Formats: sequence, structure tokens, C-alpha cells
Amino acid sequence: MQLRVSAAQLALGQRDYRTAVENAEKLVKTAGEQGARIVCFPEHWLLEYLEHGQRALDQLCDAAREAGTFVITGANYMPDAAPESTELRVRSVLIGPDGHRIGHQDKVHLYRSEKKVAKPGEHYNVFQTALGKIGILICYDAMFPEAARTLALKGADLLFVPSRIGAAALDPWIFYLRTRSLENRIPIIAPNVFRPPRYIGGSLVVDLDRQRDTNVVSPKVVGSAKSGEQLILANVNVELARELRKERFLDRRPTAYFWH
Repeated sequence: MQLRVSAAQLALGQRDYRTAVENAEKLVKTAGEQGARIVCFPEHWLLEYLEHGQRALDQLCDAAREAGTFVITGANYMPDAAPESTELRVRSVLIGPDGHRIGHQDKVHLYRSEKKVAKPGEHYNVFQTALGKIGILICYDAMFPEAARTLALKGADLLFVPSRIGAAALDPWIFYLRTRSLENRIPIIAPNVFRPPRYIGGSLVVDLDRQRDTNVVSPKVVGSAKSGEQLILANVNVELARELRKERFLDRRPTAYFWH
């Protein structure tokens, strides 16, 4: 099954909150018009306006409903839902095409300064949707092979990796994503932010390619962005990935692995 997905590369440093969110809403609309079933935003794209996280979430719910597409909000600082808690989470919310919130994923591996202001997530969720089972890794989470493998073992068909990756780390980030896709036999959709010279974009979609004569499987970049605020649209083969993942995971030897 070829599934049309999209990654929204957002520019940072918009002159005000309204401009930043209006641009995001336009990309959701464009994604829907061009047949994308789901669009994902990058991490911390609202860092400059973090006090408006809940407001932005409400607006993206409206945008998802109007476009009739799933939306992953990226990941922004959000208040912990626990009663009387004053702590923040780095949280990604999955919104359905009806505009309702399906669920959320909190960043498990906080990066550097995030540790001073946020509380880490404790587990990884898989969301059952009409598109298949969706897993979300937030930026630094993707650097840990256990995280992607956990989601794959839980049955995820697609991994979304909203990120805020600087130019100096762009090449290693792409290498990590291609590796996670290959070792778990799963498509990865990874939007990044744009604000040169520190952030130069580089958002990408990785799918899998199998050579029929040799049965060799390779990660294949099927969509990528260079510079500027833009939307990547690409098709990924969920059924092929599911078949390849089942085949590979049958050869696992869990009793021989040391996980702690």
C-alpha cells in the first residue's frame, strides 16, 4: 500500500506568533489538497512563543479537520497533565482528520538544556489509526536504537521524528534515520526546522527498497528538503515494510540479548 505522507519544514524566527501558526496552518491545507494523509511538524518550532502551546494545538486541530488529514504537532513544551503539576513536557500530539486529539508522546531522552525545564517521558506509545500504527520519536530519542526498536516491536508501521537539528549535526542525524529505518524495516518521516546559519533544514522521508534478484534491502530517501519553509510530499510502502519487518524479526533471538 502506497501511503502519501508529508513533513513540514518550518522557518523559525517569525516576527510574531500569528505569522508562525498561520504558516503552519497553510502547510496543513496544502498537504490535504495534495493528497497527503498525514503531515508532521518539527520539534520546538514554537520555542520562541512557548506560552502559546495550547492555543497552537487548538488551531492545528481546526486545521486538521478542515483539511481532513492527520496532523502531528511536532513537539513543543506543554504543561504536564498531572493534577497540580507545574512541570513541562516536550510533547507531540497526534490529531485525527476529525480534529480530535488521538493521543500524545512525550520526549523520553531530553537534550541538554531541556533537562532543566522539562520532565522526561517514561514510555513509548503506538497509536492505532486508519493509516496503520503510528509511533513518534522526538529528535534526540532517535539517537537511541532501543527507542525505535521498542516502537517497531510494539507494531508501529510508521515512525515520525519531529526534530530541531543544527547544521553541524545534520549529516549524523540523516545517518541515524537511515539506520533506524533499515534495522527496523520501517518508513521514517522526519521534519526539521529552518533558520540559517544554525538550522538549514534537511527534512526527509525514508522508505525501504528491496532488490528482487538479491533480496537485499536498503533505506531510500524518497523525499527531502533543502532550504526554506516548505512541505515534503512522498509515498511510502507500508505493506512492503510490514512484510520485511515480519521476516527480519522472526530471526531475532531475544534470550541472547542484554537490555540493561
